[in-house]
Amino acid sequence: MLNEISKGVSLNTIHENKFKTITIKVDLIAPLNTENFAKRALLTELLETNNQDYPTQTKLAQQLSKMYGASFGTNILRYGNLSIIRINLIIPNPKYIPGRPNLLKSAFKFLKSVIFNPLSDGKKFDDDTFNLQKSNIQKYIKSLVDDKQYYSSIKLKELFYKDDPKRGKFLFGKTNQYDDITSNNEYDYYLDVIKNNNINFSILGEFNDDDIIKYINSMNILSRQNTYFIDKYIHNSSNLQKIIENSKSTQSNLNLAYKLPIYYDDEDFFAALIFNAVFGGTPQSKLFKNVREKYSMAYYANSTYNALNGVLIVNSGIDAINANKVQTIIDEQLNSIKVGKIDLDLLNSIKAEMINAKKSILDNPRQILEQSFVNILLSREINFDQWCERINKVTVEQIAQVAKKVKLQTSFLLKGDK
Repeated sequence: MLNEISKGVSLNTIHENKFKTITIKVDLIAPLNTENFAKRALLTELLETNNQDYPTQTKLAQQLSKMYGASFGTNILRYGNLSIIRINLIIPNPKYIPGRPNLLKSAFKFLKSVIFNPLSDGKKFDDDTFNLQKSNIQKYIKSLVDDKQYYSSIKLKELFYKDDPKRGKFLFGKTNQYDDITSNNEYDYYLDVIKNNNINFSILGEFNDDDIIKYINSMNILSRQNTYFIDKYIHNSSNLQKIIENSKSTQSNLNLAYKLPIYYDDEDFFAALIFNAVFGGTPQSKLFKNVREKYSMAYYANSTYNALNGVLIVNSGIDAINANKVQTIIDEQLNSIKVGKIDLDLLNSIKAEMINAKKSILDNPRQILEQSFVNILLSREINFDQWCERINKVTVEQIAQVAKKVKLQTSFLLKGDK
């Protein structure tokens, strides 16, 4: 159930008694802005490290221990045109603890410290904490060039979204962006986030709604001027771009981005989900069975479908000498789906695999909250049974029609020279 606390501040509650924990998630939501990528990533780390109430990581860990081993962490995410700073806190269900301590009150007090009381003097962040986290992120970004699979994935997205860079550029920004960040201007950015970002609280488990609303109201969060929702991405370019970049490595990476203009609220969305599963999204897929197993042309080969941006991405690890052959085999698999060459037993097996994967979400509190949060951003509501029904109704002909809409837009080959 979604409750509006005030404009831009909301509470999403899911009552569930089958778990022995209570999972709380706080999302700070703002439009993507490439100029702030580095500051936003750095802020995510600063919020996790310490605050005025728990000024060292040791004291913060001790407080989590006092909450009977609560789990805490932050991360930064991208949903279409939106940037999310996520704070996760998981506590034991108090009914399983002798004396039934009021852990929820302690949990929201802890979250208030994390969000609203960072370790600062009111003008800048603590210098030691700031410099350490800034250095750690810069080292992390520099290390990515050694992860060829991840690096090539980032490069492909930057190329595909070149007319809308905020959707494709690396969320942590570039190392040189951090050179201009000081503890002062980072704190100014923090103040802007706290004032203007939408804030969504989500909680799953056994609790009283009135108590949760009372704890949130005690934070004295002001209304926001704007509320943010996901916008679809329409890729207008029709020119195919092929980029080759040389790399000092033994393995090459061929990554492909296709336009697939089917979105989460379109009638053929479920057919697109299954198309991706048949094409390269599962171990039973055509890419896995043919490119990797039958022809032994790839160390890995898979596809992913993004229904927010209308894009299908193929990732493969290959030997450079086989690049053209791999591209040909990938094209053959796509063309076979276009003409309806899909074994019915295979299709039913893939549908069953997808439903089982979806069902497994129901056993994971964080994934349940994640799915609920996405549904809120998309202004949609669909339960598990409805989802399964729509999946099972998809036909071979519908999948073939989806395949006919797929168009290669960007090809990026990270070519190993060894």
